[in-house]
Amino acid sequence: MPAPTHPETAITSTASHIAAALAAGVDPDLDAAIETWCERQGLDRLADPHEIVARQAAFNTLLKSTLYERYHRQGRLPEFPADPRAAFETARAETDDPAFSEYVLDRVAGVVETDALADLLAARHDLLAADEPAERIGWLFESITPQSARRKLGQFRTPPAIAELMAAWLIDDGDETVLDPGMGAGALAAAAYRRKQEAIDQPPLADIHGVDLNDLAVVMAATSLALLDHGGSHSLRVGDFLDLDPDDVGPVEAVISNPPYSRHHELDPGYKERINRQAEATVDGTVSALSPLYAYFYYHAADFLAPGGRLSFITPSEFLETGYGEPLKRFLAAEFDIRALVLFDRDDDSKFDEALTTSLVSFLEQPDGDPSVLTRIVRVDSEPSEADLLAAIDGDREGETDWGFINVVPQADLDPAEKWTGLFDPLDVETGDLVPLSELATVTRGIATGQNDYYCLTRDEVDEWNIDERYLSKIVRNARRVPGYDYTPEDWQADREAGHEVWVLYHLTDLDADAAGIQPTETGTDRTLAAYAEGTDDETNEADSGIVDYLRHGLSEEVAAHDGYLARHRSPWYVVDRRDLPPVVVTYMSRGGSRFIENRTDARTLSNLHGLYFDVDLTDAERRALLAYLNSEFASEVVRRSGRTYASGMDKIEPNELEGVPVLDPRGLADEAVDELAERFDQLRRTAREDGDVDAAIAAIDALLTDLR
Repeated sequence: MPAPTHPETAITSTASHIAAALAAGVDPDLDAAIETWCERQGLDRLADPHEIVARQAAFNTLLKSTLYERYHRQGRLPEFPADPRAAFETARAETDDPAFSEYVLDRVAGVVETDALADLLAARHDLLAADEPAERIGWLFESITPQSARRKLGQFRTPPAIAELMAAWLIDDGDETVLDPGMGAGALAAAAYRRKQEAIDQPPLADIHGVDLNDLAVVMAATSLALLDHGGSHSLRVGDFLDLDPDDVGPVEAVISNPPYSRHHELDPGYKERINRQAEATVDGTVSALSPLYAYFYYHAADFLAPGGRLSFITPSEFLETGYGEPLKRFLAAEFDIRALVLFDRDDDSKFDEALTTSLVSFLEQPDGDPSVLTRIVRVDSEPSEADLLAAIDGDREGETDWGFINVVPQADLDPAEKWTGLFDPLDVETGDLVPLSELATVTRGIATGQNDYYCLTRDEVDEWNIDERYLSKIVRNARRVPGYDYTPEDWQADREAGHEVWVLYHLTDLDADAAGIQPTETGTDRTLAAYAEGTDDETNEADSGIVDYLRHGLSEEVAAHDGYLARHRSPWYVVDRRDLPPVVVTYMSRGGSRFIENRTDARTLSNLHGLYFDVDLTDAERRALLAYLNSEFASEVVRRSGRTYASGMDKIEPNELEGVPVLDPRGLADEAVDELAERFDQLRRTAREDGDVDAAIAAIDALLTDLR
């Protein structure tokens, strides 16, 4: 037997030979098949997809040779022959294992001589001895496939501890039939099978059903399961789970899944429309077309469960607080006993580091008799044991723990129209003496130009086009331009000198578009758009010539600023949204909480910032006192809960949501308290400018607020 070779090394070295052969040219039919594979796997977005295809082909060969070796040691196949493709063909015929079916990656590996695969085939012995084969195989797949490609398909590996938790809750007596839709490397199916092994000796591997759209995933999962089993046959298949008929599997007692996270815009429009219709038929109602792919897996998986069966999914948590999540929450509350929802701390760099997501594990049960009346909402902040989490899911403890928090609520109180994320950490501060921000101020989005790179200008661009500044407005371009808590004329001037975009086309309502030739269509004269763009029409006022030339430039084919959605719905096309100067600028999308910034300039904001406008008369000290409150840690948490968190971990709050946030009304405070809060906001501003370490300054604001309340 050849000396074992580390799989990582063998894959890399073998892939280099395969990639060289691909670069030298292959059969046109194979080239077309590779192109199709790249499109399906998201590899077409890479600069050199053939390199990744070569790695995947080497990986596929390693897996199949490992699977073959497993069957050989069970006495079901002869010694591994010299020709791998012949070996896999024999194995398919002898074992009826679909993992041996030939597909494009087998053909890709076949472009090199068998000698080039020697190290790879030797590495099967190393993989065969792996203690955690599913984890090892999943890690290998992620190491050879770039994140950008996996993101298109929403593929992210399940952490072993979470896989074991899900399996432990699902598997009881070991007789359960298990379905793993979107099985990937088979981590969840393997965890479920190990639990079955603990309950009974040599459970039937055929009780594990799996389906995945990716041929390579079936090979990965089949190998992972085979390395745990003593000789059974599995029930894995290549296909789209959303096309799978429940009758093809039969009622199952357990569904365990880390479904694909693909966002709605990654899906083919025709496919998305079809699966959305299917989901709407399931719920007999409306399902948002903005739903990510994992939502459709929830809808379809319910049809596979037997009465009393259990389902556990791990997904992003964002559906708990988004509009598209409302019909999904309504469906879950109607169809299942929601035994528990477990959220892994959003500040813990995520259990899925590469997915940039907050991980939610759902524990659902198909009612078989009287429904459950309580749902356990569990927040995990540190590293509890599996026993701790199982007790939190099924036990009777509630409240704070040394690893997180358990909230118990009647399932009937789970309103699908409300955000459920706040249930994981209910505010324990009385807000009865606060008022909605809407009683003090109005919040609006900034200016939406429709094409910022045209409408926003630097000093050099203004000079180059000779645009009179009376046609411009100063802007705060984005949150990066304001790292602290105030924005001053000196800051704007520094941005101008540094070459940043500090102007926006704004004061243009008095321009005569027809006379100047800056209309995108004919306006009753014989002048043409081409003449406008070339500037060959009537003379314009010399003071206006710069702005007219620039607007004509916007009409050119290369810019087409008049042809965007917003511009087409404006009259004239170049007059953007009207906004008053905002006294407070709000960062509304971030991972670190919103900032409420005192705007001490005559600059407006774009739509990447909100503007806050006071509707009541406040003194300067009262305004600064309110800003102190809004930038406190307490207010930051309230704002975050009022908004939503996306799969990227990004918090976002809309103007209407922000207006509903409870705030301190400074008009009801004693003058001394107002002055002290105002001073602490000033200290926050100064600290941010001096060293950027504002934690102590914010803590001082919170301490004062605690004393005042």
